[in-house]
Amino acid sequence: MSLTPNPPFDPVSESGTETREIEVVSSATLAAEDPAWGVIDVVLIVIFYVIATGLLTAIVFGIIHAVPRWKHYTVAQLAAEPLAVLPPQTLGYVVTLFFMVLVVRRGTAAPFWKAAKWQWPGNALPYLAFGLGLSLVIQLVSSFLPIPKSLPIDEFFKTTHAAWVLAGFGVLIAPLFEELFFRGFLYPVLFRRIGYVAAMVVNSLLFALTHGGQLAHAWAPLLVLFAVGMVLTYVRVRTQSVACSFLVHSGYNAFLFAMIFVATDAFRHMDKLR
Repeated sequence: MSLTPNPPFDPVSESGTETREIEVVSSATLAAEDPAWGVIDVVLIVIFYVIATGLLTAIVFGIIHAVPRWKHYTVAQLAAEPLAVLPPQTLGYVVTLFFMVLVVRRGTAAPFWKAAKWQWPGNALPYLAFGLGLSLVIQLVSSFLPIPKSLPIDEFFKTTHAAWVLAGFGVLIAPLFEELFFRGFLYPVLFRRIGYVAAMVVNSLLFALTHGGQLAHAWAPLLVLFAVGMVLTYVRVRTQSVACSFLVHSGYNAFLFAMIFVATDAFRHMDKLR
């Protein structure tokens, strides 16, 4: 049975036992990348996010210091506290999303989600399952790499409440914004300028480097994230849907948090991670 020029990407066959052959991305699919924004718009989005998140974080830290019982916390201590860092970061995502909407409206009359290629698949489960499987494979491969035993991100996993907040943020909020920016806004701009392969590489490299601070800029975990970024970008290109890459990303992160959940007895004994 022949495939259409732009068929829906299905990581798991309908029977659940067969894997479809992955075809080379067609010229029709590649030609569909024609965003209503450009490089300058993407740079402005980044600048807006950095400034907005920085201001919101400063405000939250100032409020915390205004409370006598929390006044002893230093900036470094607050920066390592998820309950202090994630709320302003989430708000930063929200206000940046509104800015992205303005960018789209300036360039096209098309609805924001359509312009960003947010097309929800008929069945989300295969993509979530693909993300879980990808995470499992990456964990197996990582066991052969010199991953540092201690990373800055580990400092976030201190308490049960912090772990639950991180899980919600890492499975739902972070993948949503990261996919909208990297695969929805950045990739098509890169593709228009440097082509399919180079755009995938640069997009994935920037995606990995964005997480550098959390990973102590160690090459092994950054290489892992680069590989994950390549897969997510391919899913986005293959399906022409950022929603699909979001589901894979969410499934990938969900597996990581599930492993921590099991290892720490439902986040009750976080000391087991050390």
